[in-house]
Amino acid sequence: MPGYAAIQVLNALSFSALLLLTGLGLSVVLSLMNFVNLAHGSFYLLGSYIAVHWLASGAPWWMAFPVAFLATALAGALLERFPLRAFYARPHLMQVLLTYGLSVIFADLMRWGFGAQILSPELPEMLQGVLFLFDMPFPIYRLFIIGAGFALALGLWLLFDRTMWGAVVRAAVSDRGILETLGIDTRRLFAAVFMLSAGLGGLSGALGAGMLAAYPGLDEEVLILALITVVVGGLGSFGGTVLSALVVGFALTFSKVWFPEFANLAAFSAMIALLLARPNGLVAPPLRQL
Repeated sequence: MPGYAAIQVLNALSFSALLLLTGLGLSVVLSLMNFVNLAHGSFYLLGSYIAVHWLASGAPWWMAFPVAFLATALAGALLERFPLRAFYARPHLMQVLLTYGLSVIFADLMRWGFGAQILSPELPEMLQGVLFLFDMPFPIYRLFIIGAGFALALGLWLLFDRTMWGAVVRAAVSDRGILETLGIDTRRLFAAVFMLSAGLGGLSGALGAGMLAAYPGLDEEVLILALITVVVGGLGSFGGTVLSALVVGFALTFSKVWFPEFANLAAFSAMIALLLARPNGLVAPPLRQL
């Protein structure tokens, strides 16, 4: 049926938009700083909880997104300054052990602070309700996620590809030593990049709270999907991350439609086959850059 197919395509696009923002947040640190941050899912879940409680307080709903971004960016700044900065030059295995341990600690802290129940935000009236397509309902909020997610991704691309700050970040990736001889403090630069990554994770969580809710364990689920999105797309490729988010989002959505009992098996098997065929990802850039 055309209506049912259109609804599932929109479902896949809304899920892909969330994957794109979360994957880009992870890719920023992984590709630009060569740092493996397995605590990225914690930023997503923190952003979700912040959005839920912000909307429950009756404050202006649109402020939930910048508040979640700023709060998680600040948390990222504190995390980067103390335990993580000393591990930038360490092997990836040590980075994985450190950030995974931090994610476990954060998971327990959030369970203690926000509880173990599933929390869903009270959406504003303008984002409630459904839109009928071919006489079939589709949530208005998911349309909002599609528009906001891809618009923010476009803004991030413009930031890194069309601004002087983005050019400086890319130069630091190519040759950090030369940039430091020009008087640029690369430690502050990478701290800003990490804050941006954490803020994107929190912003993704704030957007996703109205679709996926917020609950303990969501951080691990999101982290796995973000890692898959980054790896399948090709490390350091902005276009590859966009394409990969669409591939992963559509694969997971339609596998649940066609093979509900084996949805994860079907979707992840397809992704494994894709990586076997293209081990460097869908789009493998010559340099590690966005």
